[in-house]
Amino acid sequence: MIKVIFLGTNGWFDTQTGNTICTVLDTPDEYIILDAGMGIHKADRYIKKKKPVYIFLSHFHIDHIAGLHVLAKFKFTNSIEIYGPRGSTKHIGSLLRHPYTVPLANLRMPARLFEIERKRPSSVSVEFAPLRHSTICYGYRFDFSGTVIAYCTDTGTCPGLNALGAGADLLICESSFRPGEKLDGWPHLRPEDAAHAARACGAKDLALTHFDASRYPDLKSRMAAQRCARTIFKSTVAARDGLIIEL
Repeated sequence: MIKVIFLGTNGWFDTQTGNTICTVLDTPDEYIILDAGMGIHKADRYIKKKKPVYIFLSHFHIDHIAGLHVLAKFKFTNSIEIYGPRGSTKHIGSLLRHPYTVPLANLRMPARLFEIERKRPSSVSVEFAPLRHSTICYGYRFDFSGTVIAYCTDTGTCPGLNALGAGADLLICESSFRPGEKLDGWPHLRPEDAAHAARACGAKDLALTHFDASRYPDLKSRMAAQRCARTIFKSTVAARDGLIIEL
C-alpha cells in the first residue's frame, strides 16, 4: 500500500487554510517528499520508519523550497537525497548555507543534493519532464511496482503534463486559478483544465493541489473547484492539508 499524504496544499503563501506545497508518498521501500514548501515542517509526524528519504523539487520558486530551511529540525534514521532540475546545485546550494540557514553538511542526518539529469535514485523508478511555467519546472512520474503516481504543479497545459499523467493511478495536479477565471498568460491551471488533462491522459484519479492562496481563501472555495472538475472528470478530489489517499 502507498499513502499519499498532503502536508501543504497552498500556492504562494501560508494561510489558516493551508501551508505551502508539500506532499509525502509513503511507500513500502522509501519516503518521497514532493516539493518543500512550509508544509514540510509536518513531515516528522509521518516519517517514522527506517527507510530512505528522497525530496523531489519541481522548481525554485520560494513557495516550493522555503521549507528546506526546516530540514534542520529533523533527525530521520536514514539519509536524505534531494533532487531537482538543472541549476539545483547552484540555486539550492546557495540557499542551504550560512547566513540563510543550516548547511546540508551540518544537518543531524546525512544529506546530499543532486540534479536529476545527472543522477537518479537507484531504488526509485522515476521519470521527469519539463512543464510549462515562467521558469524551469519539472513534473515527475513514479512507478511503484505497477502503481503509478504523477506529480505536476506550476504548469499550464503542455505535453509534459500529458506524458507524465498517461494512465496514472493518481495524477496530483495544480489548480491555481479559480473555475472559469480568464487566463492572463501566467502558466497555471484552472480546475477544469486539470480535469480535461486527467481525462485526456487516461488517469484513474485526480487530486487537485497548489491552490493559489489569494484566490482560494477557504475550503469552501476549494469545494467549488472540486465540483467544477467533477463535471469533467468524476474521480477528482480537492486536496487539503492532512488529507491521506491510500493506493
